[in-house]
Amino acid sequence: MTERSDYSVGDGTVPVIPYDTFEAASLFLATGRTREEVLPLIGLANGEWDRLRETYRWFPTALGESYRHAYFKGLDDAAICRLVLPPRWRLQEGDTADLRSTRHIREAVWRNPHIGPFAGSGWPCTFIAAHAEAVLCCYTHDGKTVYFDGKPLADRKGGRVVVDAASFRAVAGRWLADRHHVYGQGQYGANQTFYWYVVEGADAATFEALNLRYARDGRQAYYITGKTIRTKSPEAFEVVPELRLNYRDGTRDPLHDTSVIARDREAVYFYGSRLKNAAPGSFRDIGHGYATDGTSVWFLSRKKLVENADAATFTVPGPGEPHVTGRHGGSCVTDQYRPYVEGEPCDPLQWIEDWRPFFEARPDLKGWWWHELAG
Repeated sequence: MTERSDYSVGDGTVPVIPYDTFEAASLFLATGRTREEVLPLIGLANGEWDRLRETYRWFPTALGESYRHAYFKGLDDAAICRLVLPPRWRLQEGDTADLRSTRHIREAVWRNPHIGPFAGSGWPCTFIAAHAEAVLCCYTHDGKTVYFDGKPLADRKGGRVVVDAASFRAVAGRWLADRHHVYGQGQYGANQTFYWYVVEGADAATFEALNLRYARDGRQAYYITGKTIRTKSPEAFEVVPELRLNYRDGTRDPLHDTSVIARDREAVYFYGSRLKNAAPGSFRDIGHGYATDGTSVWFLSRKKLVENADAATFTVPGPGEPHVTGRHGGSCVTDQYRPYVEGEPCDPLQWIEDWRPFFEARPDLKGWWWHELAG
């Protein structure tokens, strides 16, 4: 007997199953079980599962509101909670009916998916870790094979990557390990196809993930594409945060986990390759793809040196300041002598009015190109 029920919406009905049953079914499907095995236990046909899954999988996040409204025909989140939590979970008196709280149910199912209709299945299934970015996907194993989102790990050519399931673990970010090797998870193509590879030469005993893209051990550093960085100072190798200028919230947010910039004592690295002549000690990201070491300026989006830029006065308009947009897209920046778009110098005479709001909002700046031309 399944735990399916049918809930009346509009002129018809939609199938409803307990949320923890949904998570258990998802976990077994992610660990090599087939739909032909799983769906009969929860009383759903393929099409019903597809539609229900598109709705249920977003419950622990702040996303998926349009799917919920379409599926439950406008039923509010509190009512949905009361509908999908029983029989093993219930709201207690004083609890807030918030669907995002279902994340603790998901975590409980990760620890033990053999519940409800799956209690007697005997299917081996061990949760390893959720993916750091693809938050709806996870690593699991069945005692023999490690799976990611229902498929065995594969290399870039589609060949099987054989790992030791019992010892396989997430180090951090997109770096993983078992008792034999350290692994990286790369991705390529417009569809962001995932693949896995052995990090050749990595010392598992000292291996440390620095963020989603960089790692180091006691001998060298690594970039997530499989590139080994022959640093002379691995102990000093570190991530340089990228700076996100958040104009909506008025904040300057350093982004560490996703940064593609790193440094050691000798060099700066961008996407794992050396940035020629950059001084690592003073190098910093200043927003909109620009970076400086205090002497030179780079437009990192094109990995180019901004010729003749004055690093001492180079300015990227930030939150709370008038934002200047390029004529054909992109953001405008300036130094004391000229404006720039996409790392290229512009004719100051053509940009006087574009920059007027910025300079009128910055009376502390005096004697710049704009002041001379605007009179």
